[in-house]
Parts: sequence; C-alpha cells; structure tokens
Amino acid sequence: MITTPEKKVINRILDKIKKKEPLRINIPGNGLVNMEKPVPFMVVYRIPPNGKDGFTSRLGKTESSYLYAEDCPECSEVVKSIATYLSDQFKGFLLFEVWLSEKEETIPFTVHVSQKSGLEVAQKLKDELGKINILGSSMRTEINKGKNVVAPPYYKPLINDKDANKSAITLIGLEIAPIYMNVSTGRAYPLFLRDLRSKFSKAIRKGFFEFVRIHTSYNASNFQMLGTTSLEKNVFDIDEELGNCSNLFDFLLLITPINVDDAWLAFQKSNYLKPPIFHYRPMPIDPELVKRKLYNLPIEDISDPTLAFLFRDKRKEVDRMLDMMMEREKPDFLLTSMQLFGPIDEKLLETAKALLVAIDVPEEPPEKKMIKAPEFAKMAEKELEWLKLQDPNISTAVRIRDDIDGILVNRGTLNINKSFQVSEGRAFSLLQHEIGTHVVTYYNGKAQPLKLFYIGVPGYEELQEGLAVFSEYLTDGLTPNRLRTIAARVIAVQQMISGSSFIDTFYVLVDKYQFSNKAAFTITMRVYRGGGLTKDAVYLKGLLNIIEYIKKGKSIEPLLIGKIRQDYIPVVQELIHRQILAKIPIKPRYLDKKYESRIENIRSGGNVFNLIKH
Repeated sequence: MITTPEKKVINRILDKIKKKEPLRINIPGNGLVNMEKPVPFMVVYRIPPNGKDGFTSRLGKTESSYLYAEDCPECSEVVKSIATYLSDQFKGFLLFEVWLSEKEETIPFTVHVSQKSGLEVAQKLKDELGKINILGSSMRTEINKGKNVVAPPYYKPLINDKDANKSAITLIGLEIAPIYMNVSTGRAYPLFLRDLRSKFSKAIRKGFFEFVRIHTSYNASNFQMLGTTSLEKNVFDIDEELGNCSNLFDFLLLITPINVDDAWLAFQKSNYLKPPIFHYRPMPIDPELVKRKLYNLPIEDISDPTLAFLFRDKRKEVDRMLDMMMEREKPDFLLTSMQLFGPIDEKLLETAKALLVAIDVPEEPPEKKMIKAPEFAKMAEKELEWLKLQDPNISTAVRIRDDIDGILVNRGTLNINKSFQVSEGRAFSLLQHEIGTHVVTYYNGKAQPLKLFYIGVPGYEELQEGLAVFSEYLTDGLTPNRLRTIAARVIAVQQMISGSSFIDTFYVLVDKYQFSNKAAFTITMRVYRGGGLTKDAVYLKGLLNIIEYIKKGKSIEPLLIGKIRQDYIPVVQELIHRQILAKIPIKPRYLDKKYESRIENIRSGGNVFNLIKH
C-alpha cells in the first residue's frame, strides 16, 4: 500500500517527467532520483547494510538517469512508477542495478539477467566490459542467468520478473568485484580506480545504447547522446580556477627575448662567431605558489570521467609550463619542453630534410611590394570587422609594439612588431593563419561553457599551427620559402636536442641549407630561446597530421571549435553528442566554397610535397 507521502513524491517525479523537465528529487530512504531528461533507462545503487563503497556508489552519477538510496519499501514503489511510465512512453525500459560483490576472490564483472529481453543487452555489456584493460589485464566478465537474480543478495529486487515482463521493463544487475581496492585495508588504489571509472562509464553507456536501439522508440544515433547533458557546479569552479592559474602568466611572451633586434646586430658585429645574449621579461609570478593552487583543486570530486580527464590533463600541462618558468635559461628547460611538446620522430625529421632538398633555394627575389606594420594592422582590423558580423563579441583591437618578434596572437588579440613587414602576396594568407585560425578558435572556444576551450587544451599548438599553415596553402600563400622555413625549424630543434650550440645550428642552416644569415638567425633564436624551446617542430608535424586527417575524408570545421588537439576530437564529439558543447559561431574565410578544390586535391591523395609551388 502506497502511503500519502510516497504518492506526493511519485506525483512530483512524474509531473517533471511529463513536462520533460530535469528532476533532482529526494525520496524516502535517504535517497535521490536524478534524471536530466526522460530516457528509457535508470542506474540504481542501494547502499549495502555495511555502508557504501567508493566506486559503485559513484557509478550512477556519471549517467543522465540514476537512483541512489538505502534499501526501503518506498524505493520500490518509486522505481516501479518511473519505470512503468517511461516504458509506456518509449515502449520499453531498462532498470540497471549495480552492487559490490561480497566475495573477494571472484571475476571482475558478473552481468545478472533473468529475462529473454535482457540477453542481447547482457551480451553487449559482457563484450564492452571485457574490453576494459587496466595495467595490461583485461576485465573478465561473465553472464549469470536465472530468476530474480538482478539484485544484490542482501536486498529484494525492486521489481520482480513477473511485474517487469507485464510492463516491458528489462531488469539487469551488475555485480562488481572489489578488484580496485586492498580488501584487507578497505582502501582503493586511486589511479586504478580513476582509470576503471572512466572506461566503465563508456562500456555501460554502449550497453544502454544497445537496449535503446533494439527495445525502445527513443531516438538516439550515438551512445554518447545518452550521457549527462548538464555540468555540476564543481566543474565550473575548477574550470574557473584552472583558467585563472593559466592567465597569471603568458608563457610565450615570458620565454621570448625582448632584445631580438639588438641581439641580431651584436651577432652580426661578432662576424657570427659569438652566441647572442638574450634578455627576458621579469617573472610576474612565483611558480611554486601557482602550483600549490593547481594541486589544491579537487578534480577527484568530479563525477564525470571525461571532464575530470580534461582538467587533469590541463593541470599537468600548466604544471610543466610553470616548471619551464623556473628553469628559464637553465638545462632542465629543454627537458621539460620535450615533455610538453613531444620529441622529433625519424619520419618527421626525414620529411623536413626531404622538403629542404625538394624545394629550390630561391634566387635573389625581384623587388616586391612590402606591407609594413601600420598597413598590415589596418588589414587585420578589416578582417576582424568581417568576423565580428558573425560574432559581436570579437574585439577588433590590433596592437603594434616593439617588445615581440614578428607577429603573434595573444588571448584573441593580434600583436605586431613595429618593424614587421610582409610581401603583398602573402599578407592575406598570413591573416588567415593568425586571425582565421588563432583568433577564430579563441572566440569559438569562448562560446563554449568551459574556459578550457579558449585557453587551450594541453598540446593544442600542434593542431593549431598545422591548421594555420594549411590555411596558408588554401589561400595560395604558402610560398616555397615559407615551407622551407617550417622544415628548417624541425632541423634546428633536432640540432639543439642533439647537443649542437647556437652557432653550430646557425651555420648548418646557412652552409648546408643555404638560408640567409638573418633567416638562419631568426629560426635558431626561436628554437634556442628560454634555454631550448622545441615548440617550433609542431608546425610541420601539425601540417602533416592535417593532411592525413583530410585524406580520410574528414571536415576542417570541427577542428575550429576551440583550441583543441587532434586526438581530443573523440572527446569533443562526445561532448557535442551530450549537448555540452555548442556549434561554432564563427567560420573563417578559408572555409568558403572557392577553396574546396584545394581541399579535394589533398583528399584525393595529396601529400606535403604537393603543397610546393613551382
């Protein structure tokens, strides 16, 4: 018999579901029902008599529909009411209960099923859970068939088989062995647990998708669409703090010399025999204090494994950048740079060398019209005004300054050295590199709910610079000399890693690859700045990756959602499916139809050598 208080709770829940409103309602038995939107499944966790554990108690909270409670008769009525209503709406409903096994020596996962309607889903869960591999070991999974077996042994099933069959409700239970903890102490192995939680969430979501696809009328084209669509407050808090820590210092400005022009003149005066002395901006922070803030962030409290992964990855990157701040002009700077930007593999090095052989050394160029900093700044402002038509939040400010080398985009603003100049033929393509890529991804990232997407995920530079260089090719501004420079940067980085001095690398570029003294100095300075920055190798590496990406028939547009890296694309797609990330508001000019033929040239079998203009 349902009591009046129970009826009120059930009516509140069903009213929310009917209105398709998100619900988060406390229920009798110290319980909670959470459902972001009406879906034909629910994860259930009932606290065992000896108390909850640190894994199974948090599993449901990674999903869009769950019930968390102590055992109580009232829970059964609440669950029956929800399951019956949603089964009527979607022609089927899956009730999925998880619990911790009381046996120590057992297989990792046992899928319990008692109905024919659950067999296919149970097999899918067995397959997906069995794919989980941690520390080199696969998670063995078995299926147990029998009557009324889909509940922990210490509690009665919330719905019996007979009632479930009448209402097209499928019951599945998952028993989880305590493989992630030291049973004698009751303490979990934290890194093992973190990895398991992330992989487990994806596996069961694929099982839910199998059920939804076969047994319901619910419309979902991808298993990630069944995931959570809302973000907890602690996600925004940690995103905010990570952003604040990142914004306390400007990494590139702090490791770029402020006396490049004077250093070049002194280098010339020494007849290119005395290594230049570089000066840097004062450090505006104490890196150790920022590190303390970073590691005080409770990322482990985030229940969503995907977002927890993003934040841990970003924290590790900021930590390494802070190490480089402390190691500036010291030997360890180079070692940390290699950790941050990756090493140079043999294929990349050989491609760089091959490009320098394949591209003819340009003869003394005929006099070209050069566009100087003030005129280029006006062109940039016009380009920003054009983008502003798509997003009014775009700033059209452009800064001309004397304390940077060349041009760079910093937090969505284009900065130009007062002595900068570019040939008229390359100016438009350079705008697409700096504004069409770096500024566009900054503001597209700002349109997302997380700061991470405009500050930059770890390692975003490779994709950013590869795409930026590819935009130069699309807009017919990737000159042979530009390609030579990008290839030479890889050579210079490899020289430095191999132990060559500034002078040695300079002369390799001048004597072996026939760069001008000024060009060789600039390339070498960029690589040796700060104590050894390997970032410049990512331009060619990123370009090669973009070419392979396009040859697979993929679109450039998803790459512009923010400052992401290429192997984050599955993560981005998951968050789009979960309606956490928004569509990009800004598209650069190089996505216009008139540039499609160049993309098709690459898609139909092109390679980096096809980009050489003759």
